[in-house]
Amino acid sequence: MLAEAARRPRGPGRHRARTWRVVCALVAAALVLAGCSYSREEPGLFRPKASDAPTDSPEPRLSPRPTNPQLPVAGQAIWTTGEGLQVTLRFAVHAVRRIQGATVLDWSVTPLTARGRSAGDALPDWIDLGLARPSQGDMNITLVDTARGRVYRPLSHRSRSEFGRCLCSPIWVAQLSLRLAETRMLQLTFPELPDGLDFVDVQLANLAPFWHLPVTPLGMVPTAAAPTDLTRPADATSPVSTPQAFRDPPGQLRRQSIWINRIVANPGETAVEWTLHSVTDQPSVSLIAYGRPVSAELPEGPLIVNQNAASGPQIRPVVLGGPDGRPMRARFMTATVEGPNFYECLCSSIDLWAASLRQAGGSASLTTTYGQLPGGVSRVDVILPGVTTLTGLPVVHASDGASRLGRPVAAKLRTWSYGVDSPPRGWSTWDWPTPTPEVSQLTLYNSFVEKIVTLPGW
Repeated sequence: MLAEAARRPRGPGRHRARTWRVVCALVAAALVLAGCSYSREEPGLFRPKASDAPTDSPEPRLSPRPTNPQLPVAGQAIWTTGEGLQVTLRFAVHAVRRIQGATVLDWSVTPLTARGRSAGDALPDWIDLGLARPSQGDMNITLVDTARGRVYRPLSHRSRSEFGRCLCSPIWVAQLSLRLAETRMLQLTFPELPDGLDFVDVQLANLAPFWHLPVTPLGMVPTAAAPTDLTRPADATSPVSTPQAFRDPPGQLRRQSIWINRIVANPGETAVEWTLHSVTDQPSVSLIAYGRPVSAELPEGPLIVNQNAASGPQIRPVVLGGPDGRPMRARFMTATVEGPNFYECLCSSIDLWAASLRQAGGSASLTTTYGQLPGGVSRVDVILPGVTTLTGLPVVHASDGASRLGRPVAAKLRTWSYGVDSPPRGWSTWDWPTPTPEVSQLTLYNSFVEKIVTLPGW
């Protein structure tokens, strides 16, 4: 990041951008070197890392309630945390609902397994779901309209003193009180969607997009098409490639490896879910300055919000007779939320949530998104620049979110307001349909709609 900032052209705007990036890099480095700690007295700030094993005085174990079988689920996926706890989670998306002047996303997280813990046990409050973002909007979750090339960011507070705060049930609050085998319902508010936009994709930064979720009309909620159980064990899966080792930087003793977990395609985009694994201990600065094959070599000119991102791998469709055309690079969008000429990769950012990469044996589950594959393509080559090309890996088709839901019904909804001293903590599955934000709060928040673009210079 420092090298990227240093080679930018001179000028007032470039100087401010360069200064901002240097400061961010130094702060991030200091936080990593400090060990990423949080304080119970100041939730959301960094506190000393506790042991991931149960303490001598654990919180009381509660018997978690089963999932409400009538809870609608449009999509779900399994992910493993990368901070060192290795908690297996089920993320699920439930509804995209219109409210007066905005849109709300209902989603959830269910911890399934954790080393040394049983159902009902409280998880360490330094668990990291990998979805916080260091810029406006607080959460790295977006609504995507691929047909129109639009990306809707979460609403962000207008006040400078409330920088980054979303109109939501904050992720840092949820992380302080998760329990094994218990689902926490959460909510995030987005700009009002245009009339006639009936379906969107939902992208959580570290997962392939949830495809084709219906946008429920004002005053209505979707229903379940089948009984729901979010606490059931995760299905067994296997990677679609073997680990590919590399040295970072080349020629040095630091070794890591990459393997591909799955490749998911839908009619508007393609995603590669992959794992970065540390074979040897890594300097903590490795969380700040990745190069290829993890992060792409970026062109001069555009200002990249998330330079340390999973932008490195490329894909190439395989058609009858062999590979087809030029490799496809990671997809980008504008980042007008940060200012003109800023861009952001539609991929995972490798931040403090991936702190386990500092030690041998640590892993981080990442996702890179690309454009749409040509029709009929069922395999792709995955190119890891400077390392190898993995040929003919299978592509799976994304599940249709609309087909997983029942018809919408009218519902009388409660509302909630964000309190700085007591922000929404989330809901039980039995609270469905969950309340929605009080619309009088909307005037306090900014809306940003970005464009999917080809990164200038690529």
